Amino acid sequence: MSENENENETVNENTQISSELVDEHTSAIVSDAIRGIEEQREIIDSIDDDIVRLLARRFKATKRVGQLKAKAGFAALDSARENRQRDRLRVIAAESGLEQEIAEGYLEFVVGQSKKRHKKIAEEGDN
Repeated sequence: MSENENENETVNENTQISSELVDEHTSAIVSDAIRGIEEQREIIDSIDDDIVRLLARRFKATKRVGQLKAKAGFAALDSARENRQRDRLRVIAAESGLEQEIAEGYLEFVVGQSKKRHKKIAEEGDN
């Protein structure tokens, strides 16, 4: 075997070994990523479960507020309360590292739903 052929064979063996190491490394990275994604999704699912349960509790409380407002003849809307809520949640979002848009979107959703429910309760109270 010529010297050139020996060099080529050595290069091919090293390339094969390097390729196998890269494949093992890549496979380990992919496996770790898949495992990490699955773990995070389990956490997300658990948090979503908690959020839905908390929303159910929240809307039961807001329903009661709506009933009490209707019984006392109070307006369904309370802008001062909304402003206090917005300010309070902005602070909590900042302290928690949550983007303001997310906190405001949440508040917009729950306040909007509460308003609809309070108006409906007030209308039903008139019947």
